[in-house]
Amino acid sequence: MRKVSFLLAAAFLAALRLSAQPTANVVTLPAAASIVGGAPFFSDVRAFNTSYTSTLDVTATYRCFLAGAGGSCTAGTSVVAFSLAPRESKALNDIVAQTFLAPNTAGGVEFAYTGESEQLVVTSRLYSTKPTPTVGMFIPGLDISEAFPNTILTSVRNGGPVPGFRANVGLFNPGDAAVSVTFQIFDGGNNPVGNPVPVPGGVPAHAGAQINGIFTQAGTPTLNTDNAAILVTASAPIFSYAAVIDNNTTDPIFVVGAQDVPPQPITPVGTSTPTPTVPGPTATPTPPAAQTRMVNIGQGGTNFIDQVSGTSTSTIHVGDTVMWTWVGSNHSTTSGPCPPCSADGRWDSGINDSGHTFSHTFSQAGTFPYFCMVHTVDMTGQVIVQP
Repeated sequence: MRKVSFLLAAAFLAALRLSAQPTANVVTLPAAASIVGGAPFFSDVRAFNTSYTSTLDVTATYRCFLAGAGGSCTAGTSVVAFSLAPRESKALNDIVAQTFLAPNTAGGVEFAYTGESEQLVVTSRLYSTKPTPTVGMFIPGLDISEAFPNTILTSVRNGGPVPGFRANVGLFNPGDAAVSVTFQIFDGGNNPVGNPVPVPGGVPAHAGAQINGIFTQAGTPTLNTDNAAILVTASAPIFSYAAVIDNNTTDPIFVVGAQDVPPQPITPVGTSTPTPTVPGPTATPTPPAAQTRMVNIGQGGTNFIDQVSGTSTSTIHVGDTVMWTWVGSNHSTTSGPCPPCSADGRWDSGINDSGHTFSHTFSQAGTFPYFCMVHTVDMTGQVIVQP
Protein backbone atom coordinates (compact mmCIF):
# COMPACT_ATOMS: atom_id res chain seq x y z
CA MET A 1 0.00 0.00 0.00
CA ARG A 2 2.86 2.38 0.82
CA LYS A 3 4.46 1.59 -2.55
CA VAL A 4 1.24 2.46 -4.37
CA SER A 5 0.87 5.70 -2.41
CA PHE A 6 4.48 6.61 -3.21
CA LEU A 7 3.95 6.01 -6.93
CA LEU A 8 0.78 8.10 -6.93
CA ALA A 9 2.55 10.92 -5.13
CA ALA A 10 5.48 10.77 -7.56
CA ALA A 11 3.12 10.86 -10.54
CA PHE A 12 1.29 13.85 -9.04
CA LEU A 13 4.55 15.77 -8.48
CA ALA A 14 5.70 15.01 -12.06
CA ALA A 15 2.41 16.27 -13.45
CA LEU A 16 2.67 19.37 -11.30
CA ARG A 17 6.18 20.08 -12.57
CA LEU A 18 5.02 19.58 -16.16
CA SER A 19 2.10 21.97 -15.73
CA ALA A 20 4.46 24.53 -14.22
CA GLN A 21 6.69 24.59 -17.31
CA PRO A 22 6.67 28.03 -18.97
CA THR A 23 4.54 28.39 -22.07
CA ALA A 24 6.27 29.10 -25.38
CA ASN A 25 5.35 32.51 -26.80
CA VAL A 26 6.14 33.88 -30.23
CA VAL A 27 6.66 37.43 -31.47
CA THR A 28 6.57 37.73 -35.26
CA LEU A 29 8.40 40.35 -37.28
CA PRO A 30 6.41 40.14 -40.54
CA ALA A 31 9.02 41.78 -42.77
CA ALA A 32 12.80 42.00 -42.65
CA ALA A 33 15.29 42.45 -45.50
CA SER A 34 18.89 42.79 -46.55
CA ILE A 35 18.68 43.58 -50.26
CA VAL A 36 21.58 45.18 -52.13
CA GLY A 37 20.73 46.73 -55.49
CA GLY A 38 19.54 49.97 -57.05
CA ALA A 39 17.46 50.66 -53.93
CA PRO A 40 19.04 48.63 -51.08
CA PHE A 41 17.05 47.86 -47.95
CA PHE A 42 18.25 46.75 -44.52
CA SER A 43 16.57 45.84 -41.21
CA ASP A 44 17.96 46.83 -37.81
CA VAL A 45 16.17 44.94 -35.02
CA ARG A 46 16.02 45.43 -31.25
CA ALA A 47 14.97 42.69 -28.81
CA PHE A 48 14.19 43.80 -25.24
CA ASN A 49 13.53 41.80 -22.05
CA THR A 50 10.93 43.64 -19.97
CA SER A 51 11.59 41.62 -16.80
CA TYR A 52 13.49 43.20 -13.90
CA THR A 53 14.50 39.81 -12.47
CA SER A 54 14.40 36.98 -15.06
CA THR A 55 16.75 36.12 -17.89
CA LEU A 56 14.96 35.39 -21.17
CA ASP A 57 16.02 32.67 -23.64
CA VAL A 58 15.04 33.48 -27.23
CA THR A 59 15.13 31.40 -30.42
CA ALA A 60 14.91 33.47 -33.61
CA THR A 61 13.88 31.68 -36.82
CA TYR A 62 14.27 33.37 -40.21
CA ARG A 63 11.49 32.55 -42.69
CA CYS A 64 12.87 33.67 -46.05
CA PHE A 65 10.32 34.15 -48.84
CA LEU A 66 12.09 36.50 -51.28
CA ALA A 67 15.56 36.24 -52.83
CA GLY A 68 17.24 39.08 -54.73
CA ALA A 69 19.98 38.85 -57.34
CA GLY A 70 22.62 36.46 -56.06
CA GLY A 71 20.64 35.64 -52.91
CA SER A 72 19.23 32.30 -51.84
CA CYS A 73 16.60 31.36 -49.26
CA THR A 74 18.60 28.19 -48.52
CA ALA A 75 21.75 30.11 -47.58
CA GLY A 76 22.95 31.05 -44.12
CA THR A 77 21.64 29.98 -40.72
CA SER A 78 17.88 30.03 -40.29
CA VAL A 79 17.82 29.54 -36.49
CA VAL A 80 19.80 31.59 -33.96
CA ALA A 81 19.44 31.39 -30.17
CA PHE A 82 20.42 34.06 -27.64
CA SER A 83 19.70 35.13 -24.05
CA LEU A 84 18.63 38.48 -22.67
CA ALA A 85 19.53 39.50 -19.14
CA PRO A 86 16.88 41.36 -17.12
CA ARG A 87 16.16 44.72 -18.84
CA GLU A 88 18.69 43.98 -21.59
CA SER A 89 18.22 45.29 -25.12
CA LYS A 90 20.04 43.37 -27.86
CA ALA A 91 20.97 45.14 -31.11
CA LEU A 92 20.66 42.99 -34.23
CA ASN A 93 21.73 45.35 -36.99
CA ASP A 94 21.20 44.18 -40.58
CA ILE A 95 19.70 41.07 -39.00
CA VAL A 96 19.17 39.15 -42.24
CA ALA A 97 22.77 39.39 -43.45
CA GLN A 98 24.66 39.70 -40.16
CA THR A 99 22.65 37.38 -37.88
CA PHE A 100 21.20 34.86 -40.32
CA LEU A 101 24.00 35.15 -42.95
CA ALA A 102 21.48 35.38 -45.81
CA PRO A 103 22.27 38.57 -47.77
CA ASN A 104 20.11 39.63 -50.71
CA THR A 105 17.01 38.01 -49.22
CA ALA A 106 13.88 39.10 -47.38
CA GLY A 107 11.32 37.38 -45.19
CA GLY A 108 9.84 37.30 -41.71
CA VAL A 109 11.37 36.40 -38.34
CA GLU A 110 9.68 34.43 -35.54
CA PHE A 111 11.08 35.03 -32.03
CA ALA A 112 10.07 32.17 -29.71
CA TYR A 113 10.65 32.49 -25.97
CA THR A 114 9.61 30.82 -22.73
CA GLY A 115 8.61 33.35 -20.16
CA GLU A 116 5.80 35.63 -19.18
CA SER A 117 3.47 36.83 -21.90
CA GLU A 118 4.75 40.08 -23.46
CA GLN A 119 8.10 39.68 -21.69
CA LEU A 120 9.83 40.04 -25.08
CA VAL A 121 9.45 43.25 -27.11
CA VAL A 122 10.73 43.27 -30.70
CA THR A 123 10.98 46.42 -32.82
CA SER A 124 12.73 47.12 -36.09
CA ARG A 125 13.63 49.79 -38.61
CA LEU A 126 13.68 48.92 -42.32
CA TYR A 127 15.50 51.61 -44.30
CA SER A 128 17.30 52.40 -47.55
CA THR A 129 20.75 53.96 -47.96
CA LYS A 130 20.55 55.11 -51.61
CA PRO A 131 19.91 56.67 -54.04
CA THR A 132 18.58 58.93 -51.28
CA PRO A 133 19.08 57.74 -47.67
CA THR A 134 15.77 57.38 -45.83
CA VAL A 135 14.70 57.57 -42.24
CA GLY A 136 13.00 54.25 -42.96
CA MET A 137 9.87 52.74 -41.54
CA PHE A 138 9.14 51.29 -38.12
CA ILE A 139 8.00 47.65 -38.17
CA PRO A 140 6.73 46.20 -34.87
CA GLY A 141 6.94 42.63 -33.66
CA LEU A 142 3.41 41.22 -33.50
CA ASP A 143 1.68 38.82 -31.11
CA ILE A 144 -0.49 36.02 -32.50
CA SER A 145 -3.54 37.83 -31.10
CA GLU A 146 -2.98 40.45 -33.82
CA ALA A 147 -3.44 37.92 -36.67
CA PHE A 148 -6.89 37.89 -38.31
CA PRO A 149 -8.52 36.24 -41.36
CA ASN A 150 -9.99 39.57 -42.51
CA THR A 151 -7.88 42.72 -42.25
CA ILE A 152 -7.97 46.23 -43.67
CA LEU A 153 -4.98 48.32 -44.78
CA THR A 154 -5.59 52.08 -44.70
CA SER A 155 -3.60 55.22 -45.65
CA VAL A 156 -2.74 53.64 -49.01
CA ARG A 157 -1.74 55.97 -51.86
CA ASN A 158 -0.97 55.66 -55.55
CA GLY A 159 0.06 58.05 -58.30
CA GLY A 160 -0.40 61.75 -57.75
CA PRO A 161 1.97 64.55 -58.84
CA VAL A 162 5.05 63.17 -60.56
CA PRO A 163 6.72 61.05 -59.40
CA GLY A 164 3.90 60.28 -56.92
CA PHE A 165 3.45 57.24 -54.70
CA ARG A 166 3.48 53.47 -55.05
CA ALA A 167 2.33 50.73 -52.67
CA ASN A 168 3.48 47.19 -51.97
CA VAL A 169 1.47 44.74 -49.88
CA GLY A 170 2.45 41.59 -48.05
CA LEU A 171 1.55 39.09 -45.39
CA PHE A 172 2.99 36.50 -43.04
CA ASN A 173 1.20 33.25 -42.22
CA PRO A 174 1.92 32.28 -38.57
CA GLY A 175 -0.19 29.11 -38.75
CA ASP A 176 0.70 25.47 -39.23
CA ALA A 177 -1.26 25.09 -42.49
CA ALA A 178 -1.22 26.87 -45.85
CA VAL A 179 -3.66 29.74 -46.45
CA SER A 180 -5.24 31.35 -49.51
CA VAL A 181 -5.17 35.16 -49.58
CA THR A 182 -6.79 37.83 -51.78
CA PHE A 183 -6.24 41.62 -51.86
CA GLN A 184 -9.00 44.00 -53.05
CA ILE A 185 -8.48 47.76 -53.41
CA PHE A 186 -11.21 50.19 -52.37
CA ASP A 187 -11.08 53.91 -53.15
CA GLY A 188 -12.54 55.99 -50.36
CA GLY A 189 -13.29 52.83 -48.41
CA ASN A 190 -16.54 51.85 -50.17
CA ASN A 191 -15.93 51.51 -53.90
CA PRO A 192 -13.97 48.48 -55.16
CA VAL A 193 -11.52 49.38 -57.92
CA GLY A 194 -9.53 47.12 -60.19
CA ASN A 195 -9.42 43.35 -60.01
CA PRO A 196 -8.99 41.27 -56.85
CA VAL A 197 -5.39 40.11 -56.56
CA PRO A 198 -4.99 36.58 -55.15
CA VAL A 199 -1.60 35.32 -53.99
CA PRO A 200 -0.72 32.65 -56.59
CA GLY A 201 -0.66 29.19 -55.07
CA GLY A 202 -1.46 30.42 -51.56
CA VAL A 203 1.02 30.88 -48.72
CA PRO A 204 2.62 27.90 -46.91
CA ALA A 205 2.71 27.56 -43.12
CA HIS A 206 5.14 29.91 -41.35
CA ALA A 207 5.92 31.74 -44.59
CA GLY A 208 5.09 35.01 -46.26
CA ALA A 209 4.52 36.68 -49.59
CA GLN A 210 4.78 40.19 -50.98
CA ILE A 211 3.10 41.75 -54.03
CA ASN A 212 4.93 44.81 -55.31
CA GLY A 213 2.98 47.50 -57.15
CA ILE A 214 -0.45 46.31 -56.00
CA PHE A 215 -2.27 48.91 -58.15
CA THR A 216 -0.52 47.64 -61.26
CA GLN A 217 -1.30 44.05 -60.33
CA ALA A 218 -4.96 45.01 -59.86
CA GLY A 219 -5.08 46.52 -63.37
CA THR A 220 -5.27 50.16 -62.21
CA PRO A 221 -1.66 51.44 -62.49
CA THR A 222 -2.71 55.04 -63.29
CA LEU A 223 -5.27 55.45 -60.50
CA ASN A 224 -4.56 58.67 -58.62
CA THR A 225 -5.67 58.33 -55.00
CA ASP A 226 -4.52 59.46 -51.57
CA ASN A 227 -7.30 57.67 -49.68
CA ALA A 228 -7.38 54.02 -50.71
CA ALA A 229 -7.92 51.03 -48.46
CA ILE A 230 -7.11 47.40 -49.18
CA LEU A 231 -9.24 44.56 -47.87
CA VAL A 232 -7.21 41.40 -47.20
CA THR A 233 -9.23 38.19 -47.05
CA ALA A 234 -7.55 34.96 -45.93
CA SER A 235 -8.71 31.44 -45.16
CA ALA A 236 -7.05 31.61 -41.70
CA PRO A 237 -5.55 34.31 -39.43
CA ILE A 238 -2.55 36.15 -40.92
CA PHE A 239 -0.50 39.30 -40.39
CA SER A 240 -0.96 41.70 -43.32
CA TYR A 241 0.89 44.91 -44.13
CA ALA A 242 1.38 47.64 -46.72
CA ALA A 243 4.50 49.65 -47.53
CA VAL A 244 3.58 52.99 -49.12
CA ILE A 245 6.58 54.70 -50.74
CA ASP A 246 6.92 58.34 -51.73
CA ASN A 247 8.70 58.14 -55.08
CA ASN A 248 9.88 61.72 -54.70
CA THR A 249 11.74 61.29 -51.39
CA THR A 250 11.87 57.43 -51.30
CA ASP A 251 10.56 57.62 -47.72
CA PRO A 252 8.14 54.78 -46.87
CA ILE A 253 5.42 54.26 -44.29
CA PHE A 254 4.47 50.85 -42.90
CA VAL A 255 0.81 50.00 -42.30
CA VAL A 256 -0.18 46.99 -40.18
CA GLY A 257 -3.47 45.33 -41.11
CA ALA A 258 -6.27 46.04 -38.63
CA GLN A 259 -9.04 43.54 -37.96
CA ASP A 260 -11.97 43.88 -40.35
CA VAL A 261 -15.25 42.29 -39.25
CA PRO A 262 -17.58 41.31 -42.14
CA PRO A 263 -21.16 42.54 -41.70
CA GLN A 264 -23.63 40.14 -40.10
CA PRO A 265 -27.13 39.47 -41.48
CA ILE A 266 -29.63 42.08 -40.29
CA THR A 267 -33.10 41.08 -39.12
CA PRO A 268 -35.67 43.16 -41.07
CA VAL A 269 -37.64 45.71 -39.05
CA GLY A 270 -40.94 44.30 -37.84
CA THR A 271 -39.79 40.70 -37.61
CA SER A 272 -38.87 38.94 -34.45
CA THR A 273 -36.25 36.32 -33.84
CA PRO A 274 -37.92 33.21 -32.42
CA THR A 275 -36.62 31.96 -29.11
CA PRO A 276 -35.44 28.36 -29.47
CA THR A 277 -37.30 25.82 -27.34
CA VAL A 278 -35.02 23.97 -24.94
CA PRO A 279 -36.71 20.71 -23.88
CA GLY A 280 -34.04 19.71 -21.42
CA PRO A 281 -30.37 19.88 -20.49
CA THR A 282 -29.42 17.56 -23.37
CA ALA A 283 -31.01 19.73 -26.09
CA THR A 284 -28.87 20.46 -29.17
CA PRO A 285 -28.68 24.16 -30.15
CA THR A 286 -30.71 24.97 -33.25
CA PRO A 287 -28.37 25.75 -36.18
CA PRO A 288 -28.88 29.05 -38.00
CA ALA A 289 -31.22 28.99 -40.98
CA ALA A 290 -29.55 28.48 -44.35
CA GLN A 291 -28.89 31.66 -46.29
CA THR A 292 -28.19 32.61 -49.90
CA ARG A 293 -25.12 34.72 -50.73
CA MET A 294 -25.22 36.84 -53.91
CA VAL A 295 -22.14 37.14 -56.12
CA ASN A 296 -22.04 39.29 -59.27
CA ILE A 297 -20.11 37.98 -62.27
CA GLY A 298 -18.42 40.53 -64.50
CA GLN A 299 -19.01 43.52 -62.22
CA GLY A 300 -16.56 46.19 -63.35
CA GLY A 301 -14.80 43.82 -65.74
CA THR A 302 -13.37 40.36 -65.19
CA ASN A 303 -14.44 40.12 -61.55
CA PHE A 304 -16.43 37.99 -59.14
CA ILE A 305 -17.80 40.41 -56.50
CA ASP A 306 -19.45 39.06 -53.33
CA GLN A 307 -22.19 41.47 -52.28
CA VAL A 308 -21.27 41.19 -48.58
CA SER A 309 -17.46 41.24 -48.58
CA GLY A 310 -17.06 43.35 -51.71
CA THR A 311 -14.29 41.00 -52.85
CA SER A 312 -13.97 37.75 -54.77
CA THR A 313 -14.14 35.79 -51.50
CA SER A 314 -17.46 34.59 -50.06
CA THR A 315 -17.46 33.38 -46.45
CA ILE A 316 -20.55 31.31 -45.63
CA HIS A 317 -21.64 28.34 -43.48
CA VAL A 318 -22.44 24.72 -44.24
CA GLY A 319 -25.91 24.52 -45.79
CA ASP A 320 -25.75 28.01 -47.33
CA THR A 321 -26.14 28.65 -51.06
CA VAL A 322 -24.16 30.93 -53.35
CA MET A 323 -26.12 32.46 -56.25
CA TRP A 324 -24.03 33.94 -59.06
CA THR A 325 -25.68 36.62 -61.22
CA TRP A 326 -24.18 37.57 -64.57
CA VAL A 327 -23.85 41.39 -64.93
CA GLY A 328 -21.36 40.88 -67.78
CA SER A 329 -21.33 38.45 -70.67
CA ASN A 330 -19.17 35.51 -71.73
CA HIS A 331 -18.26 34.26 -68.24
CA SER A 332 -18.62 31.07 -66.20
CA THR A 333 -18.29 29.98 -62.57
CA THR A 334 -16.36 26.72 -62.57
CA SER A 335 -15.02 25.07 -59.42
CA GLY A 336 -11.36 24.12 -59.24
CA PRO A 337 -7.91 25.59 -58.51
CA CYS A 338 -6.55 28.23 -60.85
CA PRO A 339 -3.76 27.86 -61.77
CA PRO A 340 -3.79 25.22 -63.26
CA CYS A 341 -7.41 26.25 -63.95
CA SER A 342 -8.77 22.72 -64.11
CA ALA A 343 -12.39 21.93 -63.20
CA ASP A 344 -12.79 19.61 -60.20
CA GLY A 345 -16.42 18.68 -60.92
CA ARG A 346 -18.04 20.30 -57.86
CA TRP A 347 -19.98 22.78 -60.00
CA ASP A 348 -19.87 24.33 -63.46
CA SER A 349 -22.36 26.87 -64.77
CA GLY A 350 -21.15 26.81 -68.34
CA ILE A 351 -20.41 30.04 -70.23
CA ASN A 352 -23.35 32.47 -70.05
CA ASP A 353 -24.32 36.08 -70.72
CA SER A 354 -25.73 39.00 -68.72
CA GLY A 355 -28.93 38.23 -66.83
CA HIS A 356 -28.21 34.54 -66.22
CA THR A 357 -28.12 33.08 -62.69
CA PHE A 358 -26.62 29.91 -61.24
CA SER A 359 -26.75 28.51 -57.68
CA HIS A 360 -24.81 25.92 -55.70
CA THR A 361 -25.45 24.74 -52.13
CA PHE A 362 -22.44 23.85 -49.97
CA SER A 363 -22.87 20.79 -47.77
CA GLN A 364 -19.39 20.59 -46.22
CA ALA A 365 -16.84 22.93 -44.69
CA GLY A 366 -13.67 23.91 -46.52
CA THR A 367 -12.21 26.39 -49.01
CA PHE A 368 -13.43 26.03 -52.59
CA PRO A 369 -11.64 28.01 -55.33
CA TYR A 370 -13.28 28.69 -58.67
CA PHE A 371 -12.62 30.54 -61.93
CA CYS A 372 -14.07 31.67 -65.24
CA MET A 373 -13.43 29.21 -68.07
CA VAL A 374 -12.96 32.11 -70.51
CA HIS A 375 -10.61 34.33 -68.48
CA THR A 376 -8.90 31.66 -66.27
CA VAL A 377 -6.24 33.21 -63.95
CA ASP A 378 -7.52 36.73 -64.68
CA MET A 379 -10.88 35.93 -63.09
CA THR A 380 -10.90 33.81 -59.95
CA GLY A 381 -12.80 33.60 -56.69
CA GLN A 382 -13.20 31.40 -53.64
CA VAL A 383 -15.90 30.26 -51.24
CA ILE A 384 -14.89 29.69 -47.61
CA VAL A 385 -17.44 27.43 -45.93
CA GLN A 386 -17.35 27.47 -42.14
CA PRO A 387 -18.92 24.78 -39.91
